[in-house]
Amino acid sequence: MREVYSPDSTEFMDLASLRRRGLSGTLRALRSCRPASVTVTGDAGDIAVFGDVLSLMALAVSSPSRWYAPPGGTPVFLRRRRLPVLLGRTFLGIALGFAAVLTCAVRLRRLRAAGRHEGPAGSRGSRCLYLKSAPSYGRLVGGSVGHIAGVANALSRAGIEVRLTASTEQPLVSANVRQVTIKPPALAAYPHELNRFRYHSKYLREVLQQVADFKPDFVYQRYSLDDMSGILLRHRLGIPLILEFNGSETWIQRHWGEPLHFHSLAERIELANLRSADLVVVVSEEIRKRVCALGIPERRVLFYPNCVDGSMFDPDRFDSESVQRIRRELGVAPEADLFTFVGTFGPWHGTEVLATAIRHLADHERAFLAAHRVHFLLVGDGQYGEKIRSILKGLPCVSLPGYRPQDETPAILAASDFCLSPHIPNPDGSPFFGSPTKLFEYMAMAKPIVASDLGQIGWVLRGWKPTDPAPPLSDRAAAAAILVEPGDVNSLIQGIQAAINLDRADRVQLGQRARKLVMESFTWDQNVRAVLTRFEQFPGTGSPAAGAELHSGR
Repeated sequence: MREVYSPDSTEFMDLASLRRRGLSGTLRALRSCRPASVTVTGDAGDIAVFGDVLSLMALAVSSPSRWYAPPGGTPVFLRRRRLPVLLGRTFLGIALGFAAVLTCAVRLRRLRAAGRHEGPAGSRGSRCLYLKSAPSYGRLVGGSVGHIAGVANALSRAGIEVRLTASTEQPLVSANVRQVTIKPPALAAYPHELNRFRYHSKYLREVLQQVADFKPDFVYQRYSLDDMSGILLRHRLGIPLILEFNGSETWIQRHWGEPLHFHSLAERIELANLRSADLVVVVSEEIRKRVCALGIPERRVLFYPNCVDGSMFDPDRFDSESVQRIRRELGVAPEADLFTFVGTFGPWHGTEVLATAIRHLADHERAFLAAHRVHFLLVGDGQYGEKIRSILKGLPCVSLPGYRPQDETPAILAASDFCLSPHIPNPDGSPFFGSPTKLFEYMAMAKPIVASDLGQIGWVLRGWKPTDPAPPLSDRAAAAAILVEPGDVNSLIQGIQAAINLDRADRVQLGQRARKLVMESFTWDQNVRAVLTRFEQFPGTGSPAAGAELHSGR
């Protein structure tokens, strides 16, 4: 985190927001600043990696006072004579990053030459090495946190010994799961994806050390952009790999993230993972179709949506006294009709549409909102955070508390009257492939939901189950929610108004139906049971060699 101070205000610029501007945009933004003082600070782990880069940014700002303040340490005055040292360390990080890219390309070539070998059929064994190889920086929030903990905990409850390896300790994971932390290397590089390649190289080395004493029977990996850890372990150890694939990371970077400097290599790595894994687990039917279109046999692809821990997200955990206490902490009146969104303010979550709908209601339906004491709570932040705050600026009926610890989510939902899931279609017109974890958390808390009728979201809320052969018919009727047109501000406004006008009995009934649906089919225990059942059935028959497959077009 970089903090820029001026006499009458404080401006915060984090590395992620600056990185989205690109190198030239970042330099222009920093050179345009004229603060009285600049301080480089942040989380200890992040500073250890990005301290040099942040210090270089601070030196680019026209300011008479620049400080480097590591957490818990003594602030140090940044002088320009340190510039050669910082540049030298940064260039070393860049060189090491390019070396890691080259090593990855060589490993990929060798795997292609070796060809794909089928894993053994039969018993899954009792020890699982869980790979979460994406380096994490800053606060851990979002649906991935619940997904990782949900799968790891459910594997443990199924009698499997789990060892989870990640760049930082994962929240909500049971004490029965042993966590091993593999910190990112220091000396950050530009472009940022070089840091991923360097981390994955270190990650693989340290995971191999874990393997020596743990001796896993199989690997479960949450796929990470540019990573080959799982397939390299499969190749070296001769044990099967379950690959959790939540969508094409290269597609996500192209449409929602930053352009990749090594896009072609990233695509080949992604394809190699899909074609080498013994079982590919996906969270939506659309992802299943895309994976199978790449030549992956259907028998090696399992579709099961995201799920929820029904004991953690249980409305019976919270009595009326605790609900009112939570409301006081959030600054929400006891009698308010509280509409809540929880999540990251990202491109597909629809927060801009939601904020626009709230602004319209506040500007044109003020009497209606006041009569029903309506309040909106948008918990989270992210890429669209600045835009959302700008749209909602000055509205007393809105609270924006920012990110909250992941374990507070059940309490926040317990204190809410309605939940919002305003997701929007993909920008390129392709079918929506998401499976929002928040949807299942909302349902488990037995709350009336206003949701976009978009792909799997609409299916689930109409009563679809993973055992059903086909999705339900597309109409606006839903068993467990008020469905609205995705991306349509007016439709979302009408859905919110319809929710407000529900009487108490209908609200309770809608919420109860939602919890019943989610507990019947969408708990992590059910998810993992389906994965393990399919895993034990994967075939021992041969398939085309990976070398031939990896050279084919996409």
